[in-house]
Amino acid sequence: MSHYTPVILQREGFPVIGLKTVTTVKASIEHGAIKRLEASFFKRSIEIQNRVGKAKILVQIYPPSGYFSYHTSYTVLLGYPVENLGTIPEGMTSYQIPAGRYARVTHVGDEAWISKTYSFIYRHWLPRRQRTPPTFDYEVWDTRYLPGQVQSQIDIYVPLNGNRGSMW
Repeated sequence: MSHYTPVILQREGFPVIGLKTVTTVKASIEHGAIKRLEASFFKRSIEIQNRVGKAKILVQIYPPSGYFSYHTSYTVLLGYPVENLGTIPEGMTSYQIPAGRYARVTHVGDEAWISKTYSFIYRHWLPRRQRTPPTFDYEVWDTRYLPGQVQSQIDIYVPLNGNRGSMW
């Protein structure tokens, strides 16, 4: 069960360094694409210098068309926030999370059910506010992230761009 009460806040931008993969929702569910990425990242995460904190960041980069379905390919990057992008380990990549207004929705429960939280955000909450789908979002996996446990919590941050006339 998630806290389906989005909190609107201003966020500072920050760089992330980590490993990436291209997947689909189907591949992630049926073949564990994100779990495999997490296992690879665990083995190599020590290579990332100048980390900021211990929370992992999962960035999901969607097609610029705004169309997204169960079979649509998208990029996933799992990494750490860093002070700067001065040193990127071989085979890793970076992403700059932009500063701006975000909606934060907290998913509570086993991550196997996180699709229900995303459904709330993208099929109900954003359309009701006349927002176009963003080209990315990100999750924060901090000390509250307890894989497979009902008390696990993941914060999802969705950029609030593409206003079609709605006010917050």
